[in-house]
Amino acid sequence: MTETVNYPLPTVHLNGTGKKMLLEGNTRILGAINEVKEAIQSCEFHARDYYVQDANYPAVDGTDAFSRAYNERQKHLQALAEMERYFMNHVEHLIEQ
Repeated sequence: MTETVNYPLPTVHLNGTGKKMLLEGNTRILGAINEVKEAIQSCEFHARDYYVQDANYPAVDGTDAFSRAYNERQKHLQALAEMERYFMNHVEHLIEQ
């Protein structure tokens, strides 16, 4: 079941894009997001690659260079998760029609 969202989702109707095409497009996007997630998970991300930068990025609020890099990465992973939910809502909505 589609979660309640505060943005419009497509309606399949006679004069619009066909359901099959809408589903294929949105499903393809979800597949691409999954590939990006897999690439991120397989990409090495370790504190040893950042500690030498501590002199260039002095601690701010107690965070060193790796912590700041980690927080930035988390921000982008969250945006990716939100994007995935957005397109999943489209797919689920289309399936229900």
